[in-house]
Amino acid sequence: MNNKINYLTRSIRILIYGMSVVSVSALAQQAEENEKQSVEEDNLEIIEVTSSRRVQTIQDTPAAVYAVDPDSFIQRGLTSISDVVEEAPGFSFSSATGQAGRGSISARGVSQQNDSPVTAIYLDDVPLTSSTGFAAGGRLFFDGLLGDVARVELVKGPQGTLFGATAIAGAVRYITNEPEVYDSRGKFTVDYSQTKGGDLNQLYRGFYSFPLIEGKLGLTLAGFSQDNGGYVDQVSPATGSLVRENANDSENKGYSADLYYTPTDKFDIRLKAMKQESSFNLSSAVRIASIDKDEAYGEFLSDSAYGSDELTQTLYSVSASYEMEGAVLDFTSSKAEYEGTAAEDVVSLYGPIIEQLEGLPAGSVDSAPLTRDVGSDKSVHELRLTSTTEGNYEWLVGLFYSDESTKNSQRLTGMPQDILALNAEFPSDYEELAAFGNYTYYLAPNFDITAGLRVSKTEQSLIFVQEGPLLGGGSVVEELETAKETVETYLLTARYRPTDDTSFYTRIASGYRPASSNLSVRNPFTGEILSQPVVEQDDLWSYEVGVKGALADNKFNYESALYYIDWKNFQTIVTFFGIGTDGNARNGITVQGWEGSFDYQITPNLAFKAAAAYNESTLNEDEPELFGLKGATVPNTPKWTFNSSVFYDYQLPYNMNGWISASANYKDSMNSAFVNGDPENPSVNLPSDDFTTINLTTGVEKNNWLFTLYVNNLLDKKAYTFFNANAVPGSDVVDITGIPLEPRTIGVSVSYSF
Repeated sequence: MNNKINYLTRSIRILIYGMSVVSVSALAQQAEENEKQSVEEDNLEIIEVTSSRRVQTIQDTPAAVYAVDPDSFIQRGLTSISDVVEEAPGFSFSSATGQAGRGSISARGVSQQNDSPVTAIYLDDVPLTSSTGFAAGGRLFFDGLLGDVARVELVKGPQGTLFGATAIAGAVRYITNEPEVYDSRGKFTVDYSQTKGGDLNQLYRGFYSFPLIEGKLGLTLAGFSQDNGGYVDQVSPATGSLVRENANDSENKGYSADLYYTPTDKFDIRLKAMKQESSFNLSSAVRIASIDKDEAYGEFLSDSAYGSDELTQTLYSVSASYEMEGAVLDFTSSKAEYEGTAAEDVVSLYGPIIEQLEGLPAGSVDSAPLTRDVGSDKSVHELRLTSTTEGNYEWLVGLFYSDESTKNSQRLTGMPQDILALNAEFPSDYEELAAFGNYTYYLAPNFDITAGLRVSKTEQSLIFVQEGPLLGGGSVVEELETAKETVETYLLTARYRPTDDTSFYTRIASGYRPASSNLSVRNPFTGEILSQPVVEQDDLWSYEVGVKGALADNKFNYESALYYIDWKNFQTIVTFFGIGTDGNARNGITVQGWEGSFDYQITPNLAFKAAAAYNESTLNEDEPELFGLKGATVPNTPKWTFNSSVFYDYQLPYNMNGWISASANYKDSMNSAFVNGDPENPSVNLPSDDFTTINLTTGVEKNNWLFTLYVNNLLDKKAYTFFNANAVPGSDVVDITGIPLEPRTIGVSVSYSF
């Protein structure tokens, strides 16, 4: 358990131990134009992505990229980025709360082992992910599927050269639609659904894009409001009796404005402002009685305290693009903020301890509010120059600067006496300056190589403030050692296209997470500091070969990749005397895996697609501080995932078009912790369930109207997607909660486009 986010738990354990002890070049353009012409002749859509910071087709990109249209998910009632992640081969999602914007996104066996993110999240060219772990950056993320988003790109493998720190597993990019400067467009959606055993879910979503000055100035306004009814009931931990029905309900809302100005055909500027808020009072975690996975009170019943959990995210950005002779100059400046606040009454756990420390009679403390406040204020500026000159080479160079301040405070008070039992604060500052570049050389029209380099200087400082009797009394303000590093990341790719329909590539890439100041853990008996004063950067190298192609006049498209990952010195939670803090696991992790997918247009009206992914992510050697043995599987990494779908469209009377689709998704079980049999290990490995869900969707389209009926988890499959299990010190008790798979949900969606 990480002491940055769960310092209270750490303090209680100390107490217990104390008591008891683009543009492409001319050569590439011809090959791409041939492909486009071939595909257009078959009336098939060309999917373009910008994961390489240039516009390329999926087939031309020498990396594994999964791109989706958000509307294809939203009209099925799947409104969170976690839904997209779970269908993307090679990606995985885990959450200890089951609520929107909370959880961690990983890829290819590179999972979250502490609170420093492994997957970067971008809105266009703006990084939204915190670069540190001191504001829960690995457990809070921007969930932006409901905005005016053209597509979502999920890029697999380290992206350190172009996307910098925290992109060691990959990157998730929301690509928004550009505001209209000629014709207006808009869309409004209303969605109602019912989850089995729960309340009504409601979604209202809309956007309108229109010119303010024709051909020069355009504006897009967008907003949404979502009310999820909940399906987990709260019960009393003392009696097991019902307290609240459907207590894990949640609210999400957001709005944005996007202004686009293009005074000439060579210059444009874009201003964005966005705000999103989400809140809930009870997580979706269900109380589990034992490691046999039996529920303590029954299905979908929780004895957690009812409180509040709110997450607010804001973004302001300006971007400009100027086309010069032979190159395009792009500049982006942004300010991204988020704040997460949570409060709950934990009197049943800590009331007696407060009374004992203060010498009060039993029952004197009738409430013990615990509040947590984390946040990040991040400013980023990037200048990038991209070549457009036709020839046998192309290049990209850029400068990047980031300045981030984070806060993390936790406070426990005994009431009604207003006793400050604990106050802990960890404010930090992070600064990064980087230069990066890529160079591509075309040895022939069908063969090219790319080399990339990024050099980053990072610096992070941290202050630790603590007070209260749970920390031994008194007040301590400690300025911890500043972490400074200079980091290089590299990229080398080669791409060969023997035909217009086939592309082979190989990719070698590295990534990192920056060094970090660290909170200390002491031996409770001797006072000796056991933890590292600075958590060093971790380094990841990925080696990948892949093939992409099309057969049967582009009716059959396929993609496959093999990869090997060497993750050394990885940042993780290390444990001393039952107390967790950050550290480096010296011996590293090895990941080996494969991904494959294909789409088959069987007839003009019938299509089928399938994808599968396999990875094996294991420790290289014994890691005593992680309680992990050599060969142990890394937590939160499923070995197998599989998804498939079939789509059929047909003509109806009165100029209506109909369609129906069915999908099946399988996810293997995931370990929740390392284990080596050590009785002092506070974390207990309780693997999640493997499960398969089946979803059905049917719809009718007429003119500008779209009507959709969907059923998710058709067979009402019961499974737990995540377990959090911790041993209670000094006892045989294991504290366990589990996140249940959402029960069957039936919904209807109506959209009007204009």
